[in-house]
Amino acid sequence: MTRGLKTFFRKEPEKIIEWHDSESPARGWLVFNSLRGGAAGGGTRMKPGCTKKEVIDLAKTMEIKFAISGPAIGGAKSGIDYRFRDEEDKRSVLRRWYKHIENELKQCYGTGGDQNVDFTTDVVPLLQELGIQHPQEGIVRGHYAHLSKEIQDKIIFQLQKGVLEKIEDPYLRSMNCTIADVATGFGVVEVIKAFLALKGDTLQGKRVIVEGLGNVGGAAAYYAHAQGARVVGILEYSWYSIDAGGLSVPAIYKDFREQTFDLHMYPEAHLYSAEGVTLPHADIFIPAATSATIDMRRLKKLADAGVTIIAPGANNPFVKERILRIADKQFSVLADFVTNAGMARTFSYLMRPNVVVDASSILNDISTCMSDVVSEIVEREKSSFGLLTVAEEMVIARLSRIDE
Repeated sequence: MTRGLKTFFRKEPEKIIEWHDSESPARGWLVFNSLRGGAAGGGTRMKPGCTKKEVIDLAKTMEIKFAISGPAIGGAKSGIDYRFRDEEDKRSVLRRWYKHIENELKQCYGTGGDQNVDFTTDVVPLLQELGIQHPQEGIVRGHYAHLSKEIQDKIIFQLQKGVLEKIEDPYLRSMNCTIADVATGFGVVEVIKAFLALKGDTLQGKRVIVEGLGNVGGAAAYYAHAQGARVVGILEYSWYSIDAGGLSVPAIYKDFREQTFDLHMYPEAHLYSAEGVTLPHADIFIPAATSATIDMRRLKKLADAGVTIIAPGANNPFVKERILRIADKQFSVLADFVTNAGMARTFSYLMRPNVVVDASSILNDISTCMSDVVSEIVEREKSSFGLLTVAEEMVIARLSRIDE
């Protein structure tokens, strides 16, 4: 980690709200790294073992991400430590959590989906119960306080409409996929595509392993497949699927998304055994399940499989800083705050007055933004290694300019 980034991560967050649920063992934290620009944003995650330190780090990562994608606001994050029994139990806890931070959600904080929390089915309806028109309303009210309420309301309408725009791709449209479902995964693939193009290469024929098949990993797998890549491995929480010739990604993604996935339908899919899994030969690894999944053992497996590019769909995928630094010297590590900024960029685009609100325009904006950022990184570091260090230096410089 560069000196500037170390200083950034060591600095105490501006504000932390801690919560203990009265009806369950759930604990939660809302961390504002800063209220730069009058507001802050970051999604909500719920998982057993979530810690305050984890939420602080994610809030800081969000601030870095906004320096890449815009708008010029602070980073925040909601995290809840809880093992929910079912969807009803999860939403019950979320409902009480959002009620606890209602004022922030209405005045200065915008949230979204994250691990185990879906933007469309969880966040949007629960916040509507509180009279919040859109999960980003707090950002609009805080960051654009200088604008009239009429203009603020128009921006909120753009957000409401934009994130629910149906994707034009016929197959994704048949699954009712919206911008909210695919923006982050699409952005991951656009970063990879831009990086390869600058190296005189394409995704055509590249072998890809994807970890996690939720909104981010599923969309990334689909878009990589659509670009001509061969997805040779999918690593899920309890099962994996490997085929050196390339998996039937559209069918697997559809079944998984619609909760009809059955291992027996796919001979190449297996439950994990005590021996784990031997990774197939691959060029690109997309960790898109959760934070901290890449340790030294996993890094060695990736190297042995031939992987040269790591493009995170999840925030903070490395277990330790030391492992991240080793990876930066051995792989082309595309920074997580760049690769998975697609949804943040979507919100930034839709917060501009009078933009074209359709799926094609939103995805084109993500693609242009990602391409520009990758070009800046590669211009500074022309080799295939040390890219993460360069990205960190670049983003700290951007944050410094915002603060001036």
